[in-house]
Order: sequence, then C-alpha cells, then structure tokens
Amino acid sequence: MNRRLFWKIFLPFWVAQAILLGALYLRVHYRISSEHPWWIQPERREMPVLASLAAQRFEQTGTAGVAQLLDSLSLPHRSRFWLLDGSGNELTGRIVPDRILQAAATADRQEGLYHSYEANVLAARVTTDRGQYRLIAELTPPPLSERIPGDLLWTLKLGTIFSAIICLLIAHYLTKPIERMRDATHELARGNLDIRAGENLGNRQDEIADLVRDFDIMAGELRNQIQSERNLLSGVSHELRSPIARIRLALALASTADDRERAEMLDRIEQDTIQLDSMLERILTVARPESGQQKPKFEPLSLNDVVDEVLHDANFEAAATGATITFHGNSEVKMNGDASLLRSAFENVVRNAVFYSGQGGKIAVSLEKTDGAAVISVRDNGPGVPENALPLLFKAFYRVDDSRGANTGGMGLGLAIVRNAVAIHGGSVSANNLSPHGLEVQLRLPVTPTSHGKRSSSEVRLAQV
Repeated sequence: MNRRLFWKIFLPFWVAQAILLGALYLRVHYRISSEHPWWIQPERREMPVLASLAAQRFEQTGTAGVAQLLDSLSLPHRSRFWLLDGSGNELTGRIVPDRILQAAATADRQEGLYHSYEANVLAARVTTDRGQYRLIAELTPPPLSERIPGDLLWTLKLGTIFSAIICLLIAHYLTKPIERMRDATHELARGNLDIRAGENLGNRQDEIADLVRDFDIMAGELRNQIQSERNLLSGVSHELRSPIARIRLALALASTADDRERAEMLDRIEQDTIQLDSMLERILTVARPESGQQKPKFEPLSLNDVVDEVLHDANFEAAATGATITFHGNSEVKMNGDASLLRSAFENVVRNAVFYSGQGGKIAVSLEKTDGAAVISVRDNGPGVPENALPLLFKAFYRVDDSRGANTGGMGLGLAIVRNAVAIHGGSVSANNLSPHGLEVQLRLPVTPTSHGKRSSSEVRLAQV
C-alpha cells in the first residue's frame, strides 16, 4: 500500500528529532572538548612533577633511562612524551613533529595546554643545577563513550530510537482515519451506501475526526437521496401500472364492443387518463423540490388569506361526510413565500384530516405567530397513526396501510409535498397523536418580524353546505 501521507508525516517528524538529538550531541561534544576538558586535567596537574622526574632521570641515567621512563608513562593510542633540553634538542633521540613543537609553543603561553579536537598538547618547563628541560606530552582524546559522563551516549541512542517510535505512532494516529475514509470512499463508489468511516473513532476530537464524521454524514445524506430516488421510481412504476393496465384493457374491449359499450370504455379511458395526469402532477410536485429543479417565487403575502382560501374549498369536501372545520387565528400574519406551494401544502394536510376524521368528524385549524414563526396546526379526531409511523409520514410513497390504493387513500405523496413545500420556506413540519384519538399536524414557517392587525373574529365556524 502506497502510504505517501504516512511517510510525509513520519519522516519530517523523525528527521527533526534526529537533528535535535544531533545538535544535543554536538553541544555535549563541545562541552566535553572545551578549552579545559575534564578528562585531561589529571595529566595537566601532573606535568610539572613528571617534568622534574624526567629531568632527574636524565641526569642520573642518561638517554636510556629517560627513554624507559617516558615509555612507561605513554599509553598506546592515548599519549606520547618528549623531553627537550634548553636548546630544543630531544634527549631520547625521538623525532618531535613540527606540529607538536608549534602546539607546545602555544601551550607555553596558555598555562601549559594547547587544545584541539584532534589532540591536546601539554608542556611543562623545569630548571635544575645542570640546565633547563622541557617536557612535552601529546594526549589523544579518548573514545566518546569514555568522555561522556553518565552514559550520555546511550541516552542519545535510546532517544533516537524512542523518537522514531513516537513519530511512528503519531503518523499512524493521523493517517489511519484518512485511510479508512479513502477505503470507505471506494466502497461508496462501488455502490455500498451503508459504509461508514468513523465507526472506530471513539471519542476522538480533532479536525481529522471531524472530517471523517462529516464524510459519514455526507454518505448518509447520499444514501437517503439515492434511496429516495429509488423509492420514487418504485412508487411511480407501481402507481402507474394499475391505470395503464385498465386503459389497455379498455382499449382491447372497445375494439370488439358495440357503440354503447365503446362509449363506456372511452369514459373509463378518460377517467384513467385524468387520474394519470393527476398522479404525474403530484409526483412531479414531490420530485422537483428534491432535485432542486423547482424555483419558488417568493413574494409578500398574507398567510391568513392562504388558509382562508384552502378552508373555503375544504368545507365542500367536509360537507359530504358531515365533518365540521373550525378555524382560530387572533392576528394577521405576513411573510415572504410562494403562495402556490403554501396553498398546496396546507390543502394536503386539511384534506387528509377531513378524510381520516370520517363521518361527522371534527377538524380544528389554528394559525398563531410565536417566536418569529407562524405555526399552523390542523387537528382531527380520526384514529391517528401508530407511534412508530410518525417519523415516516412525510416520506414519499409511504402509507400507514400498504393495502390502501390510490382510490382509497392516495399515493402517499400528500405529506411529502407538505414536507418539501415547508422546507423550501425554511420551516419544519411534525405530526403527533392526540389523546384519546386523533392526529395533529403542525407546520412552522418563518415570518416577517411585524404582524398586522387583528382578524375580524377570533374563531370562525365554516358553515356546513
């Protein structure tokens, strides 16, 4: 798997840590290799004593004796000694490199020590009765592990390893949700609409977690949208099948029927055609807002006028079953909206209430303005709906009783039209069962901040026609 982001996060973090540890190492190296390094101080303090001892040995035993002494003082790969007389001649016959002589001359002027990163040169002079002598020592720095106190070198090594582990965990922590989201995106592209990327995020709170959760919300909305389109297609095909089948049957019978029967078949075809036209209109009313194709025409209007117009027409339907519709509204409510959409939404709610209230039903309608919103409430005394069906009432093609057809209970589009119309106006719609029975549908719409005047009456009873 090509984990480019993982390495882009891991490598800079780890390189930064390595550079930091390297800078710490150089600082430590500088401190322990300073002008007066701690590890050279014992030899530096002993140089005057060693110079006196070497001069005494030379005067007593000559070249061989002092050579033996200097050899005993020297350590392999660590230190070398030379003894010079007052004229600068090396008394053991050894060759003194020019750089050592130059360093020794500098050491004479710097309290007997010349320091460099490659080597350190010590020089000490001593005077006896027989002359002047000069002892020169070259000390090579010991290995770093010996110069760093307290195993600091191991600390640096372990720090490098530890920083690599920490950077690895950080990179994994940052990139794992993104990898899951990428995999979820691929699954989503393959048609798996139930895939989610944030199932194992737990309580993680950061920008990446927010991104993954937003992706899951997007995936859920996409699933709902696609499912809505599938339901729409399935509902359309189901609802159109029956009238089309009846039309085909009527056409087949009309071709062999006499004039009177043919006229009846043509009437049936006309009725089914009108029904098809009505179905298509209602389907398009639901589909246009969901697809974003419908452009509402907002203009100032009186919501009371819209309600009065719908109730006036609904009264004729109510008269057929002896139902009574009452209206209560104590102020006139102005708002910006599409009168046609609002009329359609309110009409669907009221017609549903009339239908389900049955013979002699009572429907109570109210319009109030509260908290900057117009609240339209439609109550009926019908049987209500099961509690688990309340959240589903406003979905397209949903019916509480699937056995009801278009002739007995509609296509399940009325309340979906209500939902879309209210949503276009920035409002909300809800349904609640009443006690002991009945259903209340409430439409909440944002309105202009000022209300205008009182209505002529606080309660109007629409006369039964």
